[in-house]
Amino acid sequence: MSWPRPIRSLPFGLSLACMLLGGATAATQTPAEQVAAAAVAWVTSDQVAERELQAAVKVLVQHHTAAIDWLAAELPAALAKPTEPRGRGVTSLATHFVLGFLEQQRKTEMVFVGQYDALARLQPFVGELLFQLLLETPDWYPLTFREHLIAPLRDLQPKPPQPDRLAATRKLCAAVEVEPEALRRLVAAMLWQWGEPAAGKAVVARLQQATTEGEAEDRLLATLALADYQVLLRDYKAAASTHRAAQALARSCDVPLRPAALYAAACVHALLGEVDRGIDALDRCATLLASPHLDTSLRIKRTLFDNDPELALLRQDPRFAAIVEKAFGAAVDPPGGR
Repeated sequence: MSWPRPIRSLPFGLSLACMLLGGATAATQTPAEQVAAAAVAWVTSDQVAERELQAAVKVLVQHHTAAIDWLAAELPAALAKPTEPRGRGVTSLATHFVLGFLEQQRKTEMVFVGQYDALARLQPFVGELLFQLLLETPDWYPLTFREHLIAPLRDLQPKPPQPDRLAATRKLCAAVEVEPEALRRLVAAMLWQWGEPAAGKAVVARLQQATTEGEAEDRLLATLALADYQVLLRDYKAAASTHRAAQALARSCDVPLRPAALYAAACVHALLGEVDRGIDALDRCATLLASPHLDTSLRIKRTLFDNDPELALLRQDPRFAAIVEKAFGAAVDPPGGR
């Protein structure tokens, strides 16, 4: 199908969705009622005002569980009659909701398997949208944003797609002179998941070679990059081993690790059920975060400690609370981010 391009700013009237955002009515409505009112306001409007669409999308993203319920009920009829006003309205709202949901998840700074599973109820619509944005990128979608599509695609498309899409994905991954390396590495990890490991193995080999070259700091950065990529491949045992190698290299060469490196190691150990190693890495991360001299750009938000699903096992440990107190003291996010 043809996906709706973003609506440009046009003169508009104040919609019901806008009123819901600031009015007293919203305070007395359930999330489902707010979502329904905002969605219907957009679908029954003339569908030309960008601000009206943004207002509706804001409500839907804020209450994404209720929004997915509403869209799951409405999309089949909308897709059956895509040229009718209601069909256009629902599909444009669904498109912008999906993009808004992806942005909301990125802002959490958390990355974990299953992060986008909630969108599965909107299949096949979401998969069709994400594949088109990745493989047939329309002019309104920034090319640099394609990296953000890989994680949701991996959650929603755990098995290989149909042959034409698989072939196009292989072509994208192989376009060395055209496509950025960061995107191709992510696509290689997705192909690995689909049972085609060749491109991913090539990335691992290059990263392993880089760990043997250059000054100590260069080798440390390459080792951490290798660990991060092994996590992308979901090879957590290899990633844990690589993190231990990075920590040993840092100690032997007196090169400081950043808090994010120790936090990443803690996550990997937690995913493997290695509680003591995870707690140790997180405790050392907390020690760095406790320093008043740490650059604000290197700080990690407390919300990650509190909410990251990858740390769930460590949060059950009685030592975890003391680690959080060491890192942050008061229950307030530090400036900066991960």
